[in-house]
This record gives sequence, C-alpha cells and structure tokens, in this order.
Amino acid sequence: MKRLIAVVFTIVVFLVFVSCNRTSQDSEYVKKVALNQETIAVGIYKATGFEYPNIKYIAEALKIDGGIVYVTLTDADILKTKLENIDVILFPGMFNGQKIEKLDDEIADIFKNFISKNGKGAIGICNGGGILTNSQDCQSLGLVNIELKENSLSNFNTGLIKFKLSEQGIKLFPELENFDNLIIDFNQGPEIKILDTISDINVLGEIADTEVSFPMFITSKHGKGKIIITNANPESTPGMRWMIPRMVRWSINKKFISYNNNVFRPDLLVNEVNLDNELNGKIKNLILQLDEGKKDEIISAMDELQEIYPWIAAEKVRSLLIEKNDDIKLRAAKYLVDIEYTIVIDDLKKLIKNERRKKVKEQLVAFLNELENMLEQN
Repeated sequence: MKRLIAVVFTIVVFLVFVSCNRTSQDSEYVKKVALNQETIAVGIYKATGFEYPNIKYIAEALKIDGGIVYVTLTDADILKTKLENIDVILFPGMFNGQKIEKLDDEIADIFKNFISKNGKGAIGICNGGGILTNSQDCQSLGLVNIELKENSLSNFNTGLIKFKLSEQGIKLFPELENFDNLIIDFNQGPEIKILDTISDINVLGEIADTEVSFPMFITSKHGKGKIIITNANPESTPGMRWMIPRMVRWSINKKFISYNNNVFRPDLLVNEVNLDNELNGKIKNLILQLDEGKKDEIISAMDELQEIYPWIAAEKVRSLLIEKNDDIKLRAAKYLVDIEYTIVIDDLKKLIKNERRKKVKEQLVAFLNELENMLEQN
C-alpha cells in the first residue's frame, strides 16, 4: 500500500555527490526520496574498501515500513553531509574476517556527535556493530561498554538458531511474547561480551538452550542517543525481517507500528539448522541439481531446499525465473514469495511484461502482488 504524502520535500544532500562519487553498484541503493513529517531517514554506512553482503537485504527489510526511507553512505558522503537529515545510522555486517582497523578521525567525531549530542539512533549488525563498542581488535568509538569476540559456540557457526527474549526484549518486540520457538539466521556472528554491569546495557535476547549466557540483542544509551546491537541477521530470516524496522523505530523514539501477517511470521521457521560439513555438502548437491537436473528433479530440489534453509539458495532460485519451463518458473516464483524475497519485484515485472501465456501471466501477477504488499506498511 502506497503511503499518502502530505508534506513533501526532497533530501538533496543525499544526491549532490551521486554522479561523481558512486559506482553504479553503490548507487543502486541511493534514490531521491520524498518524505513526510513522520518519515525516518536511515543511513546505511558502507566504509570504503569493505564488502557488505547483506546491505541489499537490510534495505529490503527497511522497505517493509512505510515510514522509513534509506540511503547508503560512503566515507565521502559522511564527510560531505555530516549526517544532516539522517535520523538513524546503521552499521551492517561485513564479510567474515573483515574489520575496520582505522577510521578517519573526522568521521569518528561525526558519528559520536550524531549519536551522543544530537540524540540520534544507531544500529549495529554482526561484526558491523564493532565500531560502536570497546572492542580492541578493530577501530571502535567506545560508545557501548562491550566487545565483540570470535564466538565460543563449539558446535555451531552458521545456520538457523533458536533464541529467547528477556523482559526487556518483549518490550521491544511485544508481538513475540507468546512464541516459545523463535528462530533467527546466525551467520558466524560474534560473541557479545559485556565488560561491566554498571553501564546502561540491557540484554534483550540470548541463544536458547545454552549453559552459559550468549547475548543476541543488546541495547544501550550514550549521551542523548540510543543504540542496539545484534549478532544475528533478522534481515535474512523470513518471518522476522520486520525486526529491522522495529529496531529503527525504537532507536529514534518513534511509535511502534504493527506489521501484517505477510511479514510477521515468527512461526514460519521451526527447526534449528546447523550448517556443518555434512549439511553443506547436501545443500551443495541440491543446488547443483537446480543447474543440471531434469524438471522434476529441479522442482524436488527447490522443495527440499525450502524445507531445510530457504534463504541460502534464494539467489540461485532467482535465476530460475527465466526458465522456459512454466512449472519451474512458477515454482521458483512461489519459493521466493514464500521467503519474502522482495528484491525480485523488478524481475517479476519484467517477466510479466514479456509473458504471452495468459494463465502463467496471471499467476506471476498474483505473486508480484503478494511481494508488493509486503512493502510500505504503515
């Protein structure tokens, strides 16, 4: 549903430097946006020289909320704009092993002033949140008295993991109060080590069924600003992606809104998945089957992948949308709708435009409508 815009103005500062400072890939997430008085502007920080595999998924999760717009910001952008017109700064996770060892002093001061003096919000996801902490192995601002360490889980690095919320967590995500089996994507996330018990730090959620505490979500304050850090990936968890815009609203003291049942589906994923060597081998073979199998084998592989760990094969399934075989094409479209893969909306529009078979076009239109209805809720 498209929101009605009452008072419109354009964020010019986001775009002044686009043509000369951005590659086409960078500018994919930068667009001229019209805002109303209630809109929250999120800046997604993309430090020069680092790779951020989930930025596109974070952006799609933000689009769920009709009151949020976003822009990606490079180092040059930060220096030029001083985060003017931004309400929340989001630090996405970097590829495993990457860390910011040196941050420009002026950029560091801009971030500190933005949060502490200006009272804005900050969100850190996985190792991207290290910049907000007192971690010793990377450049950090020292705003939250924790450090991010290599996780100590002996038998779990990547997959879908069960977590539980504290009383503080229920206040942030009240819709989850009566759900006992909460599952979230955990991609080698760092361990959050709280350095003292005096600081204003709240543990909102922990990994379930562990003998020792392993925080998954923490919140803190610094000066006038509010901070939330997670070592999990809601943006790549079907049914839980709405947690990202909720974090944004919390961090800037905006009223919570309820999200529709097409994205609020905390009971969609019911089993933990540990991507050990054996399961990785099985998934690899199933993805190979998508490439080399016959029609029934390809569809069977999609069925099995969706049952095991659907997000991991999403981009491969996306490539099947252009298959000539209608059954494969439509099964791929259903797979992507089932996991809320809104990033393929433009793909479906192109398919529909070129589709000549009436029944196939009608089904594709229905899938497109389902995905579009997941966006701009308010």
